[in-house]
Amino acid sequence: MGVDGAPDDGAASRLARPTLGGALGLLFVGAGVAVGMRSLADNSFLTHLATGRLILDTGSVPSRDPYTFTAAGHPWVVQSWLASVLYALAERLGGLDGVRVLMGALAGLLAGLTWHLLRPASGVVARLAVGAMALAVGAGLWTERPYMLGLLAFGLVALAAEGRLNPVWLLPTGWVWVNTHGSFPLGIVYLVVLVVGTRLDRGDPSTELRCLRWAVPGMLAGAIGPLGLQVLLFPLDLLGRQSLLANVVEWQAPGFTSVSERAFLLQVMVAVVLLARRPSYRGALVVAVFTAAALLGSRNVVVASIALLPAMATALQGIGSVSSADRPRHGRVLGLAGGVLGAVVIVSRLGLPSLELGKYPVDTIAFLEERDVDLSRHHLAGPDYVGNFLEYVYGPGERVFYDDRFDMFPDAASDAALALIHVDNDVFDRLRPFAIELIAIPRASPLARILVLEPGWRTLYSDEGWILACQRRVDLGGTIGTC
Repeated sequence: MGVDGAPDDGAASRLARPTLGGALGLLFVGAGVAVGMRSLADNSFLTHLATGRLILDTGSVPSRDPYTFTAAGHPWVVQSWLASVLYALAERLGGLDGVRVLMGALAGLLAGLTWHLLRPASGVVARLAVGAMALAVGAGLWTERPYMLGLLAFGLVALAAEGRLNPVWLLPTGWVWVNTHGSFPLGIVYLVVLVVGTRLDRGDPSTELRCLRWAVPGMLAGAIGPLGLQVLLFPLDLLGRQSLLANVVEWQAPGFTSVSERAFLLQVMVAVVLLARRPSYRGALVVAVFTAAALLGSRNVVVASIALLPAMATALQGIGSVSSADRPRHGRVLGLAGGVLGAVVIVSRLGLPSLELGKYPVDTIAFLEERDVDLSRHHLAGPDYVGNFLEYVYGPGERVFYDDRFDMFPDAASDAALALIHVDNDVFDRLRPFAIELIAIPRASPLARILVLEPGWRTLYSDEGWILACQRRVDLGGTIGTC
């Protein structure tokens, strides 16, 4: 207060300034939006989008495979049906750029949640350093897959467990999580680990237990939907196919060759050092369990990166002299500059191609279309991502040999798809039951060299990236006729 009880204008001015943490948080969110608005490139997304279109067109979630000739009519649990619907709605509203805006919003929210989970860190420099590690992990792993919604749900669980979100919100969060991605059991694992760690620290786990009391019913309520109990059993069914999942890159141990994986490794090392500085069972158990999960399967790296944040934030208390709560004199200028910079980055992202098609056989498929070759009658085999591309282009219609829905295919189809990639000696025998007449394969593949020399096959088309071969003496129809 000033003289005679008048308000202190200087104090009011300081309060009007944004905090340093708030200004940097806006920059952090902007960086997340920029990450999410990259060109769409993930092959799984193509199938999710095609399925979302199908759901909107038919008004129901498919329960049997509508895309392939190797598993036509085979039971299919569309675990991520809600994410697919969101993708298709975004596409209808704004095309593929509409999907990119959706992904930018999700990534921005996840970046904001990451920054918020680090709020207990006293010093803004240390908070920014750890946040940058998590953002570096996300820069390579926050892609247009349904697990983005799962990561947001996981972050909300972590925030509630820290007492900074009313656990009641975990009820709807659980329902959405179950119907968008199969990672929902990790939320329960996280809370149970926290309960055990808090008890070992001789603390009161009432907050974590309250979170469990809301999260578990929310997830069980996920069965109230188009998939029923199947949506809850899906993760168990998937884990039961370990022999097949062992061949999937994201289920294998990380090789730490990418920037994102190395950033996670650095994050783990920093977390261990911080926990040595301020030991706690609560933090140590989370780091141990989720780091172990990440080392067993690279798909768990991005979840573990978020799981480590609260423990790191707690251990960072007391480090640094510049606080997030400080209100610098030029804070408003900093916030405005950050907003302008974020807007410029976002607009520049919109200038990128909506869909990155470099790894797909676009010209190869165009070659067949131009010659009126009907892929619903003449079976084409190729790597799984070729199947995702065909589903995006054509939708339902039994034109696909294989895609990356590994959990759905019969064993014979999976064996044939693996033989195509690893080029087993009996690759052509494994393909024969599916009446394969065409093979599209990357030029760098060992099978491409074999096809060129194989007397029963003829190279029908080739470019810098792909070779298309047809089985000799097969009538492909159209303007090609007999191969």
